[in-house]
Amino acid sequence: MKEDAEEQFLEYCSHIVQWGDRIPGFIKDMTYEQFERDELTHLAVWKCVEVLGEASIRILRLGGDFEIRYPQLPLKQAYAMRNQLTHGYSTIDLGILWTTVQNFVPSMVEEARAILADSGRG
Repeated sequence: MKEDAEEQFLEYCSHIVQWGDRIPGFIKDMTYEQFERDELTHLAVWKCVEVLGEASIRILRLGGDFEIRYPQLPLKQAYAMRNQLTHGYSTIDLGILWTTVQNFVPSMVEEARAILADSGRG
């Protein structure tokens, strides 16, 4: 059972990398003002951040000590953002979404990438 949880953990880390890596391509060379005006782009980025949060809660639900072993992987914060995007969609501040993808997502993706590399899957 422990091996299954470890394998699932690595799979969810790969989802974080896959979806997080999409964001820079969507916002390349954009200013916040351009992002704010481009509905297709902010909806694409929104979806990517939601997936990061969903992968995070799935990791947390595996049990085990993943949160303790990988404190640089901000699972609870990513899940909280996912909940805000999913359930508070009518009150989303695009400035917060922009700040999240500029300051929060890159380090989360790099941490997940490092975990995968250390496991031999990266």
